[in-house]
Amino acid sequence: MNLSKQSNFVLVVVLCAVLGVTVNSSRGNSSPASEESTIQDVSSLDRRLSLLEQRFYAVESSISRLQQYVAAQRPPVSQPSTSDREISLIREEIQRLSLRMAEVECGLVKLDERTTPASRRNADGKSSDPCRLNSDTAVRLSTRP
Repeated sequence: MNLSKQSNFVLVVVLCAVLGVTVNSSRGNSSPASEESTIQDVSSLDRRLSLLEQRFYAVESSISRLQQYVAAQRPPVSQPSTSDREISLIREEIQRLSLRMAEVECGLVKLDERTTPASRRNADGKSSDPCRLNSDTAVRLSTRP
C-alpha cells in the first residue's frame, strides 16, 4: 500500500471511530426530552462533521504536498556513461569483425572463381583481385574473434 492509500484508510477509520463515539454519547444523553435538544444535537453533530471534513482535507493536502516535496528531492537518475576502456574494446571488436567479414568475402570470391568458366577470365587466365589469385587453394579463415 502506498502512502496515500494508507492515509485514506486511517482517515476513514478515524472518522468511523468519531462517529461511533458521537452516536454513543448522543444516545446516552438523549432522553425523551424535547425536540429542541434533538435538533440541537443534530446541528452540533453536523458542525462537528464539517470540522472533521475540513481537518481531513487539510491532512490530505499536507500529505500530498509532502509527497511532492519528497519526489522533488530525489536525485535524478544519471545515465550510465561508457568509459574509454569500453569504447576501445568495442572498436577492437568491430575491427576483428571487419577482418573476419573480409576473409569470408574473399572465400566466397574464391569459390566463385572456381565455378566461373575459363572464358570469363582475362587473357592470361588470372585475375588482379588478390582473392582470386590462388583460387585452387583452400579457403582459410582466421580463428574466431
